[in-house]
Amino acid sequence: MNSTSLARRPRVHQFLPFFALPDAVGTHTVRTQEALARAGMDGPIWAERVLSRGEVEVRHFQGWHPARASRGQILLYQASTGSVDGMVEFLAAQPQPKTMHYHNITPSEFFRAYDEGAAASMERGRAELQLLAQTIKLAAADSEFNASELRELGVTNVHVIPPYVPPRLATEPNSKHLEWLQKTKRGMDLLFVGRVVPNKGHLNLLRVLAVIRRTIDPHARLFVVGGWALPAYTERLFRLRSRLQLEGVVFTGQVSDAVLAAHYRSADAFISMSEHEGYGLPLIEAMRFDLPVVAYDAAAVAETLGGAGVLLRTLDPLLAAEVLARLVQNQDLLSKVRAGQRARLAELDSLPLDEMQLNFIRQLAG
Repeated sequence: MNSTSLARRPRVHQFLPFFALPDAVGTHTVRTQEALARAGMDGPIWAERVLSRGEVEVRHFQGWHPARASRGQILLYQASTGSVDGMVEFLAAQPQPKTMHYHNITPSEFFRAYDEGAAASMERGRAELQLLAQTIKLAAADSEFNASELRELGVTNVHVIPPYVPPRLATEPNSKHLEWLQKTKRGMDLLFVGRVVPNKGHLNLLRVLAVIRRTIDPHARLFVVGGWALPAYTERLFRLRSRLQLEGVVFTGQVSDAVLAAHYRSADAFISMSEHEGYGLPLIEAMRFDLPVVAYDAAAVAETLGGAGVLLRTLDPLLAAEVLARLVQNQDLLSKVRAGQRARLAELDSLPLDEMQLNFIRQLAG
């Protein structure tokens, strides 16, 4: 590679409202930067808010200035929520080539009954998505579901590039926690992983567990792993648990990677009754642990599973409970589901994500 060809390569500056690790969007941003670095096109990461960074350098976006770069620039926005300090308006006004990777923005109606501020953030994010879409012709999205949203906004060329999986899967399970889970197990153990927010369908999960404990397995447990977000929503969950007189449900809050791995290793099935997912990384994580997945067919869930797992067409807790019972108790069915999931993982593993990212950027640079 000669110095002239290297000099022609642009530097890709990535922008996002909130940076955190091991958050999925934060992880994807870092892995994208690493892929760009190997191709000689990496630029800094810029954010409005830095919640946790590890050893990653993240700068405040207001310190960005085009004159500081020695080579051409491309501005890549990682879109997943609304900004708070005008980042998107700032980017839209810049003359440099711009693009985005759309990770999905949850519709505000899921939040409005619990937190007007959160709902407003989602609405602001969608307004910003529309504004930025008017300034670009090429974008990337985690899923075809997300890509269709961008096309509706007028982005004519959208590359579907699945997100990088967070590295927490490589962590060994916490041995003490795994031992506790196994020693206290008396029946079916179900698992769901995701933030405790309304679109994730926790109310549906509680109803499924109530049916299972009353009609199938009185010792069944449900572990919900994920950080708390909205107090009003949390209060509603606890009220429903009390009204159902429901035991056996454990909200763990945010846990370490090792404890999460112990839950994946110990559970009998992963159950998702989420009503909106732009991709669904925990579905992939569950399959990595050979954990059978049962999921409601919402948004990009079916696309993420790619024919693997068991897809539910209804939120009916009676049906979900029956499906889970049959899956856990029928070894032949369980083996078939696991085989399908392994085939899906092999398909995903064959995707050259780094090269897909680079081809997307090269097309924009060209």
